[in-house]
Amino acid sequence: MAQISAGQGGAGRLLCLIPAVYFLAIAAYALLHPEHFTAGLPRFLRYVAVPGALALVLAAAAFRLPSAARLMTGLATVSVLAALFLFEAWLTLLHLPAQAGMLGLDSRTADTAPYQRSLPPAYTFKALNEKLGTARLEMAVLEGRPGAPVYLCSRAAGPVTYRSGRFGFRNPDPGSAPGQPAGMLLLGDSFAEGMCLPDGEDLASRLRQRFPGLVNSGTRGAGPLYELAVLGRYGPLLKPRLTVMAFFSGNDWTNLEREAALPWLAEALQEDARFGPAGSPERQAEAEAVIRGWWQQSRPPLLEYASRRKFLRNFLALQKTAAVLGLHYPQAAQPMPLYDAVLQRAAGITAQWDGELVVVFIPEVNRFHGLFRSESVHDPLRRIVAQSAARAGLRMIDLTEGFEASPDPRALYAPDAHFSAAGAELAAQIIARAAGAGTETAARQGKGNRP
Repeated sequence: MAQISAGQGGAGRLLCLIPAVYFLAIAAYALLHPEHFTAGLPRFLRYVAVPGALALVLAAAAFRLPSAARLMTGLATVSVLAALFLFEAWLTLLHLPAQAGMLGLDSRTADTAPYQRSLPPAYTFKALNEKLGTARLEMAVLEGRPGAPVYLCSRAAGPVTYRSGRFGFRNPDPGSAPGQPAGMLLLGDSFAEGMCLPDGEDLASRLRQRFPGLVNSGTRGAGPLYELAVLGRYGPLLKPRLTVMAFFSGNDWTNLEREAALPWLAEALQEDARFGPAGSPERQAEAEAVIRGWWQQSRPPLLEYASRRKFLRNFLALQKTAAVLGLHYPQAAQPMPLYDAVLQRAAGITAQWDGELVVVFIPEVNRFHGLFRSESVHDPLRRIVAQSAARAGLRMIDLTEGFEASPDPRALYAPDAHFSAAGAELAAQIIARAAGAGTETAARQGKGNRP
C-alpha cells in the first residue's frame, strides 16, 4: 500500500511540475523581452503575474499536497492544458487553407508559366532587393513589370490573379500615359495591394470608384520606409492631389524597425536622396532572373514562412486560443522618432507640388476578436501614430471607430486577416468621406485666403 501511495505521489508531483514549468517558461520569456510583453499593467498581468502565480501554485502543490490530492491536481491541470493544445491544433488546421492560399501552394501544380515574370506569393520586393544585393536606393526594384500577370494567392475557387498596370503595380490600363496626373496615390502593404481579393473587390478598386484618377502602389511586405521610397520615386512623376499612406497596426511598427536596418532604404530619409527612375529595364531583367529561380524551386517556402511567423513559438504560446478568448495582446509599441522622420520627409515631398498627405490607420482583426474585449491594449499604438501624424502636420483617417460600429467587425476581415470584400468597401467609404471633407475644407480655406 505504501508503494502504491509513493507511486501516486511521484506521478502526481511530475504531473504538477509539467504545467508549472510551462507557465514558468511563459513568464520567463516575457521577462526576457520586457519591451514587448511587460509594458503596462495588462501585459504584465497576462504574461508575467498570472503565469508566474500558476507556476508557483503548481510547484507548491507538487511538494505540499498529500499524494492523492497531488495526483488529482496534476491530472486535472495536465488534462486542461492538453485540451487547450488540442484546441490550438484544431484552430491551426482551420487556418491552414488561408495560410496556404497566401503561399499560393496550388501554384506548385498549376501552370505558372504566365506568372514567372512577377513575384511568387509570399515573396516581397524587399526580399528581391536583398537577393539582388541592392546597395543604393536609386538601383532598388520597387515595382513589378508593367502589364505582367501576377499570381496573388489561391482560394478554394482557384487562383486570384491580376495584371499589373502602369509602373508595375496593381492598376488597370497598363498602357496609360506615365505622365498623366493622379487624383490619388495609394501607398501601403498587402491591404492596399488587395491580398486575395479579385479585381473590383479590393480597396484600391473601391476607392477608384470615388477617385477615378487613383494610382495604387500597394505591395505585400511594404512598411512605412518602403512606402516613403515609392513616394519619392513616383510622387514627383504623378503629382497626386492626395496621397494616402496606409498604416497597418498588425506589423507596420516592426516592419519599420527592420527596414531601418536596410541601408538602401534608409537613404529615403535624406534630403538629397536619389530615388531612382521608374522601372529600369536593366534592373527588371536582373530581377526576373531571380524571380524565375524562386518559381522553379521544388519546395514551397513553408519553412521560411513558418520561421517568419514564429509558428512554433506561437503554437506553444497557444496564440490562436488566446485570440479566441481575447487574451492575445499585441506586442507593446513605444514612440519611434524614425516614424516621425518618415512622415515629415513624406510631407516635404508632397509639398513640392502642393499635394496633401494623409495617414490611414488600419486596425488588426484581433482588436475585434475574443470573448474578453481588450481594446485598451491596442490603443497605445493607435495614439502613437496619431501623435506622429499631428507632429508632421498631417491628418489621420482612423478606420477603427467605423469598423467598431459595424454589426460584425470580424466579417470585415477574411480568414487570412486581410480585408474581406465588405471590409474593403467600408474602408473605402470611410477614407473617401474623410478625404473628401478634408479636401473641401482646404479648398474653402484657400479661397478665403485669396486676396
